[in-house]
This record gives sequence, structure tokens and C-alpha cells, in this order.
Amino acid sequence: MNRVFTPITHTHLTDQVYDAVRARILSRAIKIDEQINVEEVAAELQVSRTPVVDAIKRLATDGLVEVRARRGTFVKGITEQDANEIFQVREALELFAAYQVIHSPESAAVTARMQSLIEEMSGFMSNDEFRDYTAFSVADAGFHNALIDACANQRLKTSYENLNIYMHIMRSHFYRPLVPPRRVHTEHLAILEAVVAKDDAAAARAIRQHLASTREKMINNIRNSGGVL
Repeated sequence: MNRVFTPITHTHLTDQVYDAVRARILSRAIKIDEQINVEEVAAELQVSRTPVVDAIKRLATDGLVEVRARRGTFVKGITEQDANEIFQVREALELFAAYQVIHSPESAAVTARMQSLIEEMSGFMSNDEFRDYTAFSVADAGFHNALIDACANQRLKTSYENLNIYMHIMRSHFYRPLVPPRRVHTEHLAILEAVVAKDDAAAARAIRQHLASTREKMINNIRNSGGVL
């Protein structure tokens, strides 16, 4: 493994080891199907084996690595089936969240937040080009999280955050050059307008269309990358 970790000197070692290894997996500094050597990671982070082993167990639960009997731990890629499952679950969560917001007495506050984020995204695009893709992506995620957070359901939020681990990987590698910001902007407006109008059916259509267009691009690129990302 050719990478440099910063030695850890604080408490909560398992959390910090988990964060360090997870960050490198998400950025693909550790490649797909590359083995994670417990002893090497422990030595680079200057910790014992125990927090590394515990962190790897958490990463396996997240689905980012797989432990192969008598062989070790390896980084998992994202397949077309994975992508389809991720978007199916994401659609279910966002449809539920939109319904909850539409029928909530706090709906106006949530839609005001969503409108603010759409305006923020507009500042990071020019015509059909990104002026600041990273900032645009942060606002984009905030737009969707506004619906999820409004439900005040921690299990729902945790499930959504777990999905975003994989969304991060897919966006980092393929989202930027393929989905024009103007299209994202238009689809976000459709979602917002439906929620403001308290139109359940229109909100569901807008969310499905938005996620379907993104899913299609992701899957095409997974196929073009040999079937795994």
C-alpha cells in the first residue's frame, strides 16, 4: 500500500482509524480489490492492531470492504446491481420524506431552506457549466438533506447517510462531467414547486425523474468502467 497516514495521538482510536481508512477508500487512494493490511495500517497510524481490526469491522458493515476467509480484507467496488439498489432505497426514503414535509406544519420553513439552497447552487453555475463544482455539490446534498432532516427521524437519517457513502464515490468519479448543472437546477425546482404546492403526486414524479436521470448516468459509466467502480 503506497500512501502516508498521519499518526494518531488522541483518544477514540477506533473512530479515528475508521475515519482515516474510510477517507482513503472513498477517494480511491486505496484501490478496488486492494488488500488492507492490518499491520501496515497500525504501523503507519502508530496504533495497536485492535482499533484497526475494529475499524475494519465497521467498514465491512458499511459495505466498503469485504473480509475473505483466510485471505484478508479487500476494498469493495460498486457494481451495477449495487447502484440500482442504492437508488431504489434512496428513492423510497426521499418519497417518504417529501410526503412527510408536505403534510407537516413546518413545511414552509423546510421549503424556504430548499429555495435558499437552490439559489446558492445558482451562484456556483454559469449557463450550463459549473463555476465551483465542490460548492455546488455541497448545496445539492443540502437540498436533499433538507427533506430528510425535516422528518426528525434518526433511523431514516442514518440510513440516508449510509447511502451517501456510495453516492460520494460515484459522484467523485463520474457525476461531474455528465450531468449538466442546468438540468439539476430544473429538476430541483420541480421538486420544490411540488412540495410548496402540497402536491404529493407531482412531488413523487419530480423526485423519481431526478433520481432516474442520475442513476442512468451512473450505471452507464459503471458499465464503461468494466462493470465496477
